[in-house]
Amino acid sequence: MFAKPTLSFTITFAIVTLLEMVGDTLSIHWLHYGTKPLIMSLLLMYVWQNYRLTNSPAYIRLLLAGMGFALLGDVFLMIREVDLFALGLGSFLVMQVSYSLVFWQSIYKNGQTIDSQSLWRTAIPFVLYDIVFLVLLEPVFSANLTLTVLWWPVVVYVFCLSTMGLLATQTLRSIPRGLNQQNLSAYRYVVAGALQFILSDSAIAVDKFLHPIAGATWLIMGTYAAAQYLLVVGIIQQAVPTSPNPSSVLD
Repeated sequence: MFAKPTLSFTITFAIVTLLEMVGDTLSIHWLHYGTKPLIMSLLLMYVWQNYRLTNSPAYIRLLLAGMGFALLGDVFLMIREVDLFALGLGSFLVMQVSYSLVFWQSIYKNGQTIDSQSLWRTAIPFVLYDIVFLVLLEPVFSANLTLTVLWWPVVVYVFCLSTMGLLATQTLRSIPRGLNQQNLSAYRYVVAGALQFILSDSAIAVDKFLHPIAGATWLIMGTYAAAQYLLVVGIIQQAVPTSPNPSSVLD
């Protein structure tokens, strides 16, 4: 059994995400500014309660640190009056590295190893994504002097993003024998969350640098919130046993 989020927590999370997207789309600044930080704050509360009340693996501290930087990145990117894109990029870069280390440590904590042959095969679509995406972005950054300074940070970010996705797939491939369907679902949550995060960040880059996307807020924030929820819940469910009173976890 695992520390699953309650139905009321999941509904609250969905409502907060919906209100954030409405506030951003309709330029209701108080609603946008009031709800966006709550997305990661709610998930931080969920992880912290599980970490505090149960015998959590040490790598959950890394998860909390990465989530903290994600919250910081959300705050930087929601402020439109000042261009804080570089700070937001840096914050999410730290988050990507933290999540990647969480996946790496979770694999080896379970007594598994990463099969190098499987790793390279799985890496092919991620490498192709990196190449194609950076080839599309490079002319835009080269033609704009204000963006040139961000080119290499963006390159590093793209590779860290795909590395996180790749390591997420390895947690699925490294399932110990004897896990039940609920355990397997937790690993699938992690993989689905990582892929949704790649989709969300790709949409941000396309909308900001290549071509405006109609309804960009709904695509970007919808996939981002889903990604964080799936990643966090998946990691916790595969790492933390349910507390004696599961209904008390953020009910």
